[in-house]
Amino acid sequence: MKVKVIKQFNDKTEGFITRLVNETFECSDERAKQLIVGGYVEPAPDKPKKTKSAD
Repeated sequence: MKVKVIKQFNDKTEGFITRLVNETFECSDERAKQLIVGGYVEPAPDKPKKTKSAD
């Protein structure tokens, strides 16, 4: 699951990497749930795929 950081924290499961506000990263669904409950991240919106328009 892709998540977006809303509160800076040190990610101890990844070797104490500092996760900065607005950073997005991929993690397991279980880890994402833990971080969301802790108030550190929110689910990242999927970016719509750009398509060429036929003008």
